[in-house]
Amino acid sequence: MDAHHDRNGVVAGVDGSTVSLNAVRWAAYLATAIHEPLVIACAPRFPRGDGEPGHAPLNGRVVRWHEFAAQTAEHAVALVRSCAPELPVTTEVTPEAAAPALIARSTHARILVVGAQTAWDGRLVGPTTMEVARHARCPIAVWRGRAGRRIPRRKPVTVGVDGTPLGTAALALGFELAEALSVPLTAVHCRPGNRIAPLGPTADHTAADDAVLTSALAPHRLAHPDVEVTAVTVSGVPATVLAEAGRDSQLLVVGTRARNSATAALFGSTSRDLLHHSPCPVVLCGCAAPTDQRLVRSGTSAMC
Repeated sequence: MDAHHDRNGVVAGVDGSTVSLNAVRWAAYLATAIHEPLVIACAPRFPRGDGEPGHAPLNGRVVRWHEFAAQTAEHAVALVRSCAPELPVTTEVTPEAAAPALIARSTHARILVVGAQTAWDGRLVGPTTMEVARHARCPIAVWRGRAGRRIPRRKPVTVGVDGTPLGTAALALGFELAEALSVPLTAVHCRPGNRIAPLGPTADHTAADDAVLTSALAPHRLAHPDVEVTAVTVSGVPATVLAEAGRDSQLLVVGTRARNSATAALFGSTSRDLLHHSPCPVVLCGCAAPTDQRLVRSGTSAMC
């Protein structure tokens, strides 16, 4: 039986921050494209201080967590309705901490969307987002970008290709998203760059690198003949190359390493660096992702 048959919906985590609301807006765009309902999961973020757990200041008065959560969820729904009025939307609120709540919800989600929860002058991803990214049981999209910026709907989906099974999963997801969004796909394969040229004769690995890319793309081109593909092989550090490619992309899709008890050690450096530095949303596709079924059901996408 298909282990991911019961997965459905795009789940967006909201805590009331500007970053999370931008993530919800982008999640609505994605959910509309892949013809899935949107679930807004609200785990409110506020100080539970002054000796009264579960309370926080709001507009000069004290409110309980569920009142704050309800208002946060209502605000998020209104934002979604402004750009995707026909999209089915439900809300869930919880007093639980955001990371464990979203990780649990990812077990049955088609894709999970969170904000970058930036720290240190907005340049680095915070610990909650990193924890969710490491442990989510479905593909996770981390929204990065400038608040209020229009979604670059015509830009391509860019996928990192490394010839591994996880790279193959990322390619499958990338092609499906590109098809759903009616945009081209850019496949980027990175070859190691030598800082110091070796002495003596050296092998030309260009043909081998091109073969990796051609072989990886072949089955997906057949499955998605309408997707325009640009294949690029570049020398350099993958995270740096992909972050640069992200400047002209609407999202990046990459594979990330297996999740187990040694998650912190196994979470890929490329994925981690992109979460910190990508100029656009990053979609991580790991071994727990539902790669055995299509994300896209039918029809064409509508845009926020």
